Amino acid sequence: ARGSFVEILRTVDSGQFSISTSKPGVTRGNHYHNTKNEKFLVLKGEATIRFRHIFSTEVIEYPVSDKKLEVVDIPTGYTHNITNTGSEDMILVLWANEQFDEKKPDTYYLEV
Repeated sequence: ARGSFVEILRTVDSGQFSISTSKPGVTRGNHYHNTKNEKFLVLKGEATIRFRHIFSTEVIEYPVSDKKLEVVDIPTGYTHNITNTGSEDMILVLWANEQFDEKKPDTYYLEV
């Protein structure tokens, strides 16, 4: 109902690549990582990426869209989310510097 998430590629030393889709109005994320850096690129649609340092109340917002392709870096220690603000499904490419490890997921829920 929210959309989809597909892992494209896992590499030994270059991280993990994925694609997600989100329906209009859907927010994904609201979590942070201690060791994982991520990069987001909206290929289709419009969205707002929000993040804040876990020990701060200051929220940083980036409006992004397919009209101006931009890669947004999500550093460690920042809780983050992305909301589809458009009227169509959004397509997002994600890169993480390390593979997801079920035994040590390094993903901690925290609202932005």
